[in-house]
Amino acid sequence: MSMRELQSNRPHDEVMRVPIPGIEDTAIMSLRRWEKLVEKPDKKPGFIFTLMSYNVLAQDLLQWHPHLYKHHNPKYLTWEKRWRNLMTEIQEIDPDIICLQEVQESHLKTYYSLLESFGYQGVYKRRTGQRTDGCAIYFKTENVTLLEHVTVEFYQKNVPLLNRDNVGIVAKFAPKLHPTRQFVVATTHLLYNPRRRDVRLAQMQLLLSEVERISFRKDAKDVESTYLPIFITGDFNTPPKSDLYNFMVEGKLRYDNMPPGLINNESKVLVTSSLGITDTCQHADLLSSRQNNKDFFNSEVDVKKDPVDHFKNVKLFKTGKLSHHFSLKSVYDHGGPQLNEATTHQDEWITVDYIFYSTKGKYTDDRLQLLTRCRLPTKEELGNITIPNQTLGSDHLSLAAKFKLLF
Repeated sequence: MSMRELQSNRPHDEVMRVPIPGIEDTAIMSLRRWEKLVEKPDKKPGFIFTLMSYNVLAQDLLQWHPHLYKHHNPKYLTWEKRWRNLMTEIQEIDPDIICLQEVQESHLKTYYSLLESFGYQGVYKRRTGQRTDGCAIYFKTENVTLLEHVTVEFYQKNVPLLNRDNVGIVAKFAPKLHPTRQFVVATTHLLYNPRRRDVRLAQMQLLLSEVERISFRKDAKDVESTYLPIFITGDFNTPPKSDLYNFMVEGKLRYDNMPPGLINNESKVLVTSSLGITDTCQHADLLSSRQNNKDFFNSEVDVKKDPVDHFKNVKLFKTGKLSHHFSLKSVYDHGGPQLNEATTHQDEWITVDYIFYSTKGKYTDDRLQLLTRCRLPTKEELGNITIPNQTLGSDHLSLAAKFKLLF
């Protein structure tokens, strides 16, 4: 792949900044105070921990797209300066689990290994093809144990909507002192191209199928909830109230009526059934193996024991509707008192980064209690700020929240 091709796939904005009045660069951190969301936390025993998600801006991508940063002070764009700012911010937030996007592979041993001195271990997945960055999840070993993890490649040969190099990671954790109180954390960086909403939906369908597999409780027949508590984080490259956002929080989306050119309306499919991923974001073969235990995964589906029959079942595939079972909610309001909150600048200040967590639903319990979150500034507060700058190391703002996992 040529350098020109690499540059054309920049997963960030390609629109220049238009400065407007705003606060000083150094004042932005004062706006990022912790907001208390629960006056009286549940008195039940539990595990309190902090989760952070951050697109840290790979230096390769910055250097391949200098026109995006021509209004920035060059001395704040060097990797050494940005790295110090990134590490300062991470140390100040002191998360137990860190989900990172745009982690440059060549920096893993020389820079990100420093996180080990802070008590972290991590898992990493580079984007496919000739990409030089990827996603990572780091965790404090004194507080949590990594039980298992899987990496997800969104490039799938001969699948039209899955022809991009984006990736994800899904990991299962448990508190160090309570190994049976498990939960799942996923992170991803979806395609940037604003016109390809269909590609992002297909990528999320693939990611959620792995989240479903990892979070499924093998003892689900004997407990109230089908799935472990779930977090899905990352740079989704889509704003609040978009198709993808609504799908995440509402758990369903009709895709067969999307604009022509995005979806093949005749085939009514995002992801070809040859992958075995259903429109309910589940692996069809797993549904078959679970059938004998309990038919909770989809009350409308009668899955045959012969895997071949999965692909003939119109209620599993080609339904024109995408759905999931996780009852997700965003840590941030996206329409509440801070309507104009933002995480990055594209043609304007916009939110594209999220931390979603599972709430009480038909298949999920309410064991995750959101206690506090690190406030995001509004578009008006950000104004003509440029990031990275003298205090912030990335062109995205970090997300962070403190949760209590109830036992």
